[in-house]
Amino acid sequence: MTKPTIKLMPTGVPNLDAVLGGGFPIYSLNILAGAPGTGKTILVQQILFNTIKHQPHKRALYLSTLSEPTLKVVRYMQHFQFFDAQVFGEQVIYSDVGSFLIEQPMPRLADHIVGLVNQHQAEVIVIDSFKAIADLTEKSGDFRRFCYELSVRLASARCTTFLVSESDPYQINHSPEFALADGIIYLSTHEEAGEQRRWLQVHKLRGLAPYMEPFPFVITNVGVRILSPTLTLRQQSVSWSVPAGRMVMGIPGLDQLLRGGIPYGRSIILSGVAGTGKTTFALQFLMAGVDRGEKGLLFSFEETPSHLSQMAAGFGWDLERLIQQQMLRIVFVTQTNIRVEEHLDQIAQEIASFQPQRFVVDSLSVLFYKVNNRAIQREKTFQLATLMQQIGGVGIFISGIPAHETGHLSSFGVEETIVDGMIMLSKELVGRRRDRYLEVFKMRASDHVCGSHRMAITENGIEILYSASQISPPSTTESLKFIEDAPYLVFGSLEKLLPNQIPYNTASLVEGAPGLGKSTLAYQFLLCGLHRQESVLYISADIPRQQVYQTLPSWGLLPDPYLEAGQLVILDTFSPIVDTLPATSVHLNLNDPEMLLLRIAQQLEQMPKPCRVIFDSLTPLLINCTPREFIKLVYRKNRQLRQPDVAVLDIFAQDGIEKSDRYNLLNLYDLVVDLYSPDWDEINNGADIGYKNWLRITKIRGAKADQRPYPYSISPTKGIVIESTSSQSKIIDHNSFPKQ
Repeated sequence: MTKPTIKLMPTGVPNLDAVLGGGFPIYSLNILAGAPGTGKTILVQQILFNTIKHQPHKRALYLSTLSEPTLKVVRYMQHFQFFDAQVFGEQVIYSDVGSFLIEQPMPRLADHIVGLVNQHQAEVIVIDSFKAIADLTEKSGDFRRFCYELSVRLASARCTTFLVSESDPYQINHSPEFALADGIIYLSTHEEAGEQRRWLQVHKLRGLAPYMEPFPFVITNVGVRILSPTLTLRQQSVSWSVPAGRMVMGIPGLDQLLRGGIPYGRSIILSGVAGTGKTTFALQFLMAGVDRGEKGLLFSFEETPSHLSQMAAGFGWDLERLIQQQMLRIVFVTQTNIRVEEHLDQIAQEIASFQPQRFVVDSLSVLFYKVNNRAIQREKTFQLATLMQQIGGVGIFISGIPAHETGHLSSFGVEETIVDGMIMLSKELVGRRRDRYLEVFKMRASDHVCGSHRMAITENGIEILYSASQISPPSTTESLKFIEDAPYLVFGSLEKLLPNQIPYNTASLVEGAPGLGKSTLAYQFLLCGLHRQESVLYISADIPRQQVYQTLPSWGLLPDPYLEAGQLVILDTFSPIVDTLPATSVHLNLNDPEMLLLRIAQQLEQMPKPCRVIFDSLTPLLINCTPREFIKLVYRKNRQLRQPDVAVLDIFAQDGIEKSDRYNLLNLYDLVVDLYSPDWDEINNGADIGYKNWLRITKIRGAKADQRPYPYSISPTKGIVIESTSSQSKIIDHNSFPKQ
């Protein structure tokens, strides 16, 4: 047997029907209670006009007693959008029963009210204020009988009744009319989070299961609007359809840290002290989405749209154009106008109407700055996170950290436990340089690279200086698999002294005093690689890259085809200048060793393999640090570049480093070539005095080589040429020279 259902009368008040469970039961008697000024009359008037809207056969009756005269009520109500002058007096009938109440006895009042209902055939009636009737009744028993008789007769007349009463919670529990009422709605005002707010709470509603907790509401020119993202969430289906896969963040280096991006439906806290790049990060995140056809919504509680547009223009982003194209929407709320519940509700409405895939709140710190209750902070953050889960997008919630509380993860200390992920931005003072860092502190149920990573804000926006090879060198298994097919290193100018099978992943050092041809040997190493169809990354720390480019033709190489094909890349450590080489955004800064290594690693990742990396020279690195720091830096560089398909050649002048430090440096290399001028010991032991420049291999790891010293000459077209002498057999190993 089908159970009978209760027919409901919707109110049309935004979100109120959801609170009630669909509306008020028809023919019910309901009381709207609350202190003066809480919005009772506005709410009941809004219900009246909404009820008869688009229903010309319906009529509603508004009876004023001794609270406000009818003329005064009409004068104020006509300023609201719900007030319809065309139906006023025809479908919504106003009548004053105050004089009747004063002149006639109580029993006749019920007859008069029912008579008006029958006369106008009203389906809805409001008595405002009903408490005025109670105040004029001398005996409580008479008032109770009046209430009972009126409720029965109005229900029999098929009329839905609303009584407006200036009552407090105590009177709700003790006055007779509340016991007879089918529904009780209580309106109140009290302060929360530093704001004076209006609240609506259902105390009673027979036959339905309404939400009983207090709900905030506002009164605008539209009328009453119930505010609650929680209510909006409850109205949505629980079976949210979240797309599979990950959303590409579009910030260089970050997607590698996130293993491809952030899973859809996630919310992320972006935290950091002032000046770490949070707003720039958020704008770049939105711009990257637009490039992929994903709409973005930004709620800004700090920066005005014009300021955001100016900031974005500095990076080449045209916010105004994207707003006109309906790909981006910016909602700005000044800090002085923030009302948490109202703006959370506005956020929910904007998300529902605009349907963005990317959403930013800048910032939670300002939005919740009046909220001192941690439970409320958690609840509101949860509401925002759930909204993102519903639409299947990704939300970035910015949380500023006070400068004196750098040990904190977020503004309030509760946000990070609720959201799915957390990205922290920070700054660190290194000498006179302040470096920026990014850390993926948390990413729930998603693989990501841990640790703090350098971040730069460039002319194109934020870049995370991450190199997979720097953080995660190839595994032993991967290396062994590659080595099986890897070529052997050919060192053209030294091939007479070296074995035929030197592993490609060899780190070599050419050392010697200035003017002995170290850079010449580096150019020969470069030419040999290009002629063998290998790529070359040439890092010039001694001269600008334009000068390297101009030198190569003298060695018989036209560099342009190799540069255009990406087989040859020349970088330098000098300030960016206009030159004739292909444009590059990579600038190496010797004063920032960590950035230097990251830039080299990033460039190497883009190079075809196998690749030769030449650093000419290491000497400027030594100028900017102590010998110990220098050796540590070279160690990190070599370890980073030590890959099966990468060969390293470094140039170094011996001056300026102690003997013990030099031995530590040589330990970092597999092959060491020494260029020198012979001393008297060598001359006395048979060195040919006709040659002033000599060369020898002082170290080779894991292989055999001719380690005897050889004279060499420098040819303008061939470079270093190793010579043979008549006294070659007399030359002995440098380490066995007799000591005087």
